[in-house]
Amino acid sequence: MGLHISIDPLLRTHQPKFIEGKRNSWRSLVRFVPCLILTSSATAAADESNAPPKRPFFLPDVEIDADSGAANGDAIIGRLLPTFSLPINDRWQLTNLTVITIADAPGRAAGTPGNPEPVQGPHVFGLGDLTTVALLTPKLSHRLKWGIGAIFGIPIATDPSLGSGKWSTGPAIRLAYQSGRWRFGLLASNLKSFSGDTDRADINQLLVRGSIRRELGTDWFFVYNPIITANWDAASDQRWLIPLGGGFGKYFNFGSSRVGISMQAYSNVTKPDGAPDHVLRVSPGW
Repeated sequence: MGLHISIDPLLRTHQPKFIEGKRNSWRSLVRFVPCLILTSSATAAADESNAPPKRPFFLPDVEIDADSGAANGDAIIGRLLPTFSLPINDRWQLTNLTVITIADAPGRAAGTPGNPEPVQGPHVFGLGDLTTVALLTPKLSHRLKWGIGAIFGIPIATDPSLGSGKWSTGPAIRLAYQSGRWRFGLLASNLKSFSGDTDRADINQLLVRGSIRRELGTDWFFVYNPIITANWDAASDQRWLIPLGGGFGKYFNFGSSRVGISMQAYSNVTKPDGAPDHVLRVSPGW
């Protein structure tokens, strides 16, 4: 999923993948569809009054990543990304962005944002830690929009290998700019743990979610949405994960709503030993 940043040193030599393990990983992709739809329905019901006019109430943005090439085996990760804003006054609003993760991961899972050194265990399927960002943003109609606030990591994972066991927080900033057919976005934050399981590794981690989109006519678009991480506690040659790639998407009309569905492919050109080599992402969103 382009999120792994560390792995047990014993697994730095790439291991063979077993056919049955691959079948189980890909078969688990089917599980994400009902799970994400059910979760998005509940989230949207609470946020329906704040939704933009053309936003499908049943479909917050969704990402489904299929990792390949990791030393521990392939994995599938689904992320639900609900977003809503609350007005404060005529000039300011509070914007919340949340990441809800559902993962199907092999044993001895590699690290993820907010969980750089997970507990190693058997094959697991369940919820990861919750990440939420609260931003103070001005109500501007200009092309450049910005927000500043904080990120919070909440240890709600259903299995130790999918969560950090740590409470964490840190600064966050968001930038967005639109010019003609181009759209640019950036959400940067740094999580640092302050409480939680004393037997688990501390967290000091940069997370950057970028977005570049180019409209191609009325129905198609190009998109590049890298997820860049840096574990500041790791050795300098094991710190960064940087994916390059992108993909194409198409808009579809559902009544008065307009939904874009994209397929993207990424190669992790800079990565820690044992992290995935490639990521295939399917992303429905509005």
